[in-house]
Amino acid sequence: MSDDYELKELQPPEGANCNYNINTPQYENNNNNNNTSGNESPNILNSENQFNQVANELENDSKQFFSNQDPEMSVEHSNVAQNEQDFKLRSYFEHSQRIALGNGQKPKKMGISIRNLTVVGKGADISVISDLSTPFVTIFNLFKPSTWKKSSGSTFDILHDVTLFNRDAEMLLVLGRPGAGCSTLLRVISNQRNSYVSVSGDVTYGGINSDEWKKFKGESIYTPEEDTHHPTLTVRETLNFALKCKTIHNRLPDEKKKTFRKKIYDLLVGMFGISKQSDTLVGNEFIRGLSGGERKRLTITEAMVSSASITCYDCSTRGLDAASALDYAKSIRIMSDTLHKTTIASFYQASDSIFNLFNNVAILEKGRLIYFGPVGLAKQYFLDLGFDCEARKSTPDFLTGVTNPQERKVRPGFEGRVPETSSDFEKAWKSSDLYQIMLQQQLEYEKKIELEQPSANFIEQIRNENSKTNPKKSIYTTSYFTQVRALIARNSQIIWGDRFALISKYISIIVQTFVYASLFYNMKPDVTGLFNRGGAIYAAILFNAFVSAGELPLMFYGRRILQKQHSYAMYRPSALHVAMVITDIPLTAIQVSIFSIIVYFMYGLQVDAGKFFIFLFTIFGSTLSMVAFFRALGNLSPSLYVSQNILNVFILLMFTYGGYSIPKNKMHPWFSWYFWINPFSFPYKALMVNEFGDMNFTCNDQTAIPNGNYTSNGITMSYQDKYRACPSAGAIQGEMVNGEFYVSGSNYIDAALSFKSDDRTLNIIITFLWWIFFVIINMIALELFDWTSGGMPHKVYKRGKAPKINDDEEERQQNAMVENATSKMKDTLKMRESCFTWNHIRYTVQLNGKDLLLLNDVEGWIKPGQMTALMGSSGAGKTTLLDVLAKRKTMGTVTGKCLLNGKELNIDFERITGYVEQMDVHNPGLTVREALRFSAKLRQEPTVSLEDKYEYVEQVLEMMEMKHLGDALIGSLETGIGISVEERKRLTIGIELVAKPHILFLDEPTSGLDSQSSYNIVKFIRKLADAGMPLVCTIHQPSSVLFEYFDRILLLAKGGKTVYYGDIGEKSKTLTSYFQRYGVRACTESENPAEYILEAIGAGTNPGVSTIDWPEVWKQSPELQDVQAELASLETATVQISSNDQDHGPPREFATSIWYQTWEVYKRLNLIWWRDMSYVYGIFTQAAASGLIIGFTFWNLDLSSSDMNQRVFFIFEILFLGILYIFIAIPQFLIQKAYFKKDYASKFYSWCPFAISIVIVELPFVAVAGTICFFCSFWTAGINYNGEYDFYFYITFILFLFICVSLGQVVSAFCFNVMLAQTILPLLLVMLFLFCGVLVPYEQIPNFWKFVYHANPCRYFLEGVVTSVLKNISVECSNDDLTNFSNPTNLTCKEYFKPTNGYVRAVNLGDESKCGYCVFKSGEEYYKTLGWSYENHLKNYGILWAFFIFNILMVVSFVYLTKKPNR
Repeated sequence: MSDDYELKELQPPEGANCNYNINTPQYENNNNNNNTSGNESPNILNSENQFNQVANELENDSKQFFSNQDPEMSVEHSNVAQNEQDFKLRSYFEHSQRIALGNGQKPKKMGISIRNLTVVGKGADISVISDLSTPFVTIFNLFKPSTWKKSSGSTFDILHDVTLFNRDAEMLLVLGRPGAGCSTLLRVISNQRNSYVSVSGDVTYGGINSDEWKKFKGESIYTPEEDTHHPTLTVRETLNFALKCKTIHNRLPDEKKKTFRKKIYDLLVGMFGISKQSDTLVGNEFIRGLSGGERKRLTITEAMVSSASITCYDCSTRGLDAASALDYAKSIRIMSDTLHKTTIASFYQASDSIFNLFNNVAILEKGRLIYFGPVGLAKQYFLDLGFDCEARKSTPDFLTGVTNPQERKVRPGFEGRVPETSSDFEKAWKSSDLYQIMLQQQLEYEKKIELEQPSANFIEQIRNENSKTNPKKSIYTTSYFTQVRALIARNSQIIWGDRFALISKYISIIVQTFVYASLFYNMKPDVTGLFNRGGAIYAAILFNAFVSAGELPLMFYGRRILQKQHSYAMYRPSALHVAMVITDIPLTAIQVSIFSIIVYFMYGLQVDAGKFFIFLFTIFGSTLSMVAFFRALGNLSPSLYVSQNILNVFILLMFTYGGYSIPKNKMHPWFSWYFWINPFSFPYKALMVNEFGDMNFTCNDQTAIPNGNYTSNGITMSYQDKYRACPSAGAIQGEMVNGEFYVSGSNYIDAALSFKSDDRTLNIIITFLWWIFFVIINMIALELFDWTSGGMPHKVYKRGKAPKINDDEEERQQNAMVENATSKMKDTLKMRESCFTWNHIRYTVQLNGKDLLLLNDVEGWIKPGQMTALMGSSGAGKTTLLDVLAKRKTMGTVTGKCLLNGKELNIDFERITGYVEQMDVHNPGLTVREALRFSAKLRQEPTVSLEDKYEYVEQVLEMMEMKHLGDALIGSLETGIGISVEERKRLTIGIELVAKPHILFLDEPTSGLDSQSSYNIVKFIRKLADAGMPLVCTIHQPSSVLFEYFDRILLLAKGGKTVYYGDIGEKSKTLTSYFQRYGVRACTESENPAEYILEAIGAGTNPGVSTIDWPEVWKQSPELQDVQAELASLETATVQISSNDQDHGPPREFATSIWYQTWEVYKRLNLIWWRDMSYVYGIFTQAAASGLIIGFTFWNLDLSSSDMNQRVFFIFEILFLGILYIFIAIPQFLIQKAYFKKDYASKFYSWCPFAISIVIVELPFVAVAGTICFFCSFWTAGINYNGEYDFYFYITFILFLFICVSLGQVVSAFCFNVMLAQTILPLLLVMLFLFCGVLVPYEQIPNFWKFVYHANPCRYFLEGVVTSVLKNISVECSNDDLTNFSNPTNLTCKEYFKPTNGYVRAVNLGDESKCGYCVFKSGEEYYKTLGWSYENHLKNYGILWAFFIFNILMVVSFVYLTKKPNR
């Protein structure tokens, strides 16, 4: 094509006063807006009057809204109604602004000016999907010369040489297709630059450069496309919190903060029509709450609360119906005018009504600015380039449509002369006269800014608004104290909002506490209970630590909320943690008090008030420090799996080096240093001193050493008491009290544990210092680290599959491919023709004990060849109706009749029905192509070959313009890695389309898409309908062009009542005439019929403007009679299967066999695990670290009696690794279970394949981890004896790890979220940890709990392994392990005392006067004291297999019972 473009001079039509000043509002009349010839231009003279008329409409709506509230709401707003009887939105803002200026406030008039802005991003080839091979590839590349040259990879311009500006009080609309750079432009304007390689060019804010502007962070905000809120807060709580953080200091005289907040709150919820939802939970995709549209309004309202001078809205009307979107646009228009706000917004599917509210429009394509100027001149500019506009096509659709080769139309005579690529469009723009006018206008604006210096007033006003206790350079409105106070209130509301989790936690604590207390019940104050008493105290610390571990996953929820609100300058991130700490104190105090009161007295610890409160106070400090420690791990980690693996290593270190399992004098020097920085060791020392410091532990005559009688010269004699002592460390020979031998508690802890009895206070102080230290670490981490990538996702691709970005040649190839795929798509579609009817559908749910009717007697049908639109205002029940029709509802009561081809719905209905849901939930570990192929393989009929399925997937990818994304990882928005929000919506549609459903339900398929993507999607859906697929589609904001693709419409009013169901007719005449018959004004030729009908029924943010009861009118209409007659006819008829369709046999719930499902699900899960480096390498690293820590902790164990204990603790801590793996398995299973529920609802596969596959997929990785741990620890500790015993240890250990992971999956399958799992898990760990026979031997376990010992897999593991390890060991006591006593006779030590167990020898060789008693003479003798036998080791191995199989059966059972989501 030619490099030169024919540019017609922009001449205004005769009689029109056209103005080229791009900062003069150009409000175009709708009648002129859709002319294809472009011969008429906007009427600028009447633009102001027209805008005032638009504003007055909203003002009257607002007034009507408050006057029509129900009694409860009128009470709520009575103050507003009385104080502002003639309330109008514009006059309200103007009045408020006058009073504010009169009160000494300064105007914040901050426009923006951008020159030569270029934003560089990372090329796709830099970001490669990581998997388990990545480290090996990296190492291999070190030896490849070709990789030695450092390369940062390719980059590309996300934005290229963009120059524009926008005055204060003006609104700039940014239009562009996905990938055009609209979001990036908005982010850079809001000064969010960290996600990019580089940003060059100048961006100034009222004369302040971007570096200086960082001081005013909250004054330019970016409102993202997705809605991120705390789901358990209500609307009122969410907005009140924002208001508390943004309440200005210089309010009106005598105006209280509370009054100010209430005034603003009432204004905003009234403005956006969410007053009635004030006390409704916000909710999310898993928690029931606001509808999607209502949640979007809340997001917009929260942004307005921030009171920023410059606000960037990114696709903020996503999910809103057309009327609500228009009301929203009117509101920001009025706020911009009256409060001098600078507004920049990108809109998908903006209507002409919305378009005309803006002053200027900037159009981007592939990062290049192809137009910037008045909205009234934009259309004419592109018409003069040679493009043509269809009748009734909105101007925004036309403006972005010219960049889409599949949509744009070229005027006759301009073929081959119009721009094709983004660079062509940019060149044409920079060659235009309007471009030069824009540059001149920008220069004049910058001179005006330099002359007027609005920044001076702005800075002064910012200082006046900020709290007087704030530093002068603070970017926050309120003081740190106020932020903390507001956050404390919000945290309390969040906790109370999830009362079930809170109550469950305390119930679990009480149950576990009684278990602990009963296990160590009423310990005797003698030497036999010394070790147990220390174990009971250590268990008290461990218990509260394990309970605190539940805080770790909570740190990863709400990160995006924190990022958003921090960008709004609502509060410092560290203030959030301070508030959490303060909220912790009463909750932790309750937890510790419950625990301490029960265990202290049931343990049988000293009954002394002082000692009890020291116990409680120390446990309280230890718990607080552990809560802060776990949070620090979360705040310092990018993902849950990374932090979980680090946590497990730390728990192992803390448990091992706390001073209980290994006494301090037994610790090897290479790890003993950790004892001094261990948060467990200080409270343990303090509590041991508190209990043991002034207590004596006795032993009777039978247990003192030596005991019984000895024979000397044939005479039997008794041992003298002065030569006897208790068999315990710290015992002094001959020391007695009340006729009994004893050992002093202080001597015992000194000799056995190396604890000093005079440092109790110091240890308690250090415990609380740890808490303060971890709190400070958390505050610093929150201030420094943002793990959300600034809220911007970036893509990663398979190695070598990354496409070129913003490349002209690539762009041309992509355009040709999409055009070819679209033109051939109809030929490939062959659908089974079906007719689906529903009649008298009513849906009722229970709310606060009362029945709430959400759908009220709805009827209709969908036939082959017809597209039915389901419309209504937000909250009218559109999604609810689709859920009911698609059989997705699992709660509430549904009555009425649904028939397919005149027959009752069969078992295969969900499978043959495609349901495109509003929420885009996808498995992040797959690529786009893999997700589509998975859907095609499992949902298309098995008679279709795999090649044909894959070919169809490629056709869908091409048609939906996702071919270049085929090898991109789906990822997640939370991590910031993956495809964008808009691309997720397209994938949601694609997953249903590749299944070739017989019936298609689509819930907001175009929500979040740009007008071109929406146009393509609706065209594709139209082709599906033409090919014989019946379908119904909810749609919020259809343009005139899109609306014409539909044949019929079902219009719902609030309460799920039918307003109209019937044909739309040619040019919507049938539909509009129905409303005109009942007094509604006529719909003009240029008007959007979708907006017309919503206006007619009073939809929008402020419903109630219509005086007609439309549902009642429908009930009396002749159209209803026709509908009922047609339904009766359809219900009795049976639609014949078309001749081109095969009969696939009787109905089946799933398309494929159970074995095929299992194989495919396993392959998918295996691929997800293969790509999850943080999870898999995490457990490998944890296994290696744990193995090395345990191995070197118990380095080269000797054969002394204490080493027998060390050998058992070595095996016990190896077992501990398996228990820790339970923690890791739970979140992974719960995440996959959420995706399974979605797949199961669409009948991808059954519950059994998922349950079996997710158990099996873990086993190879767990086996490798176990092998790593075994090799790192077994020989290091020196416990190997021979190959047979060593192999038994290995296979039993691997099997035990299988049991632990499957046990974690049992808990996950039973629970519906992580919080409940974290509540149940500690109770389970108590059973495994305490009742295995090590901490408390079987004989000392209370009779009530002995059944737990027999049902504990740890017991069988330990018995089998310990007996194998100790069987052939002969004990040789070191002098330190001997109980010394004097021998006053001439007998040898062995002759003097002959014990039943153990042996006696001289302490020093050749000196028989000093004897030593060793408690064991063999390993077998040691393990027999635990009640174990080597003969059981094979039986124990078999029992462990039984446990593993039982766990698998439990996983399968619980997956089956919880397979359906609550909805």
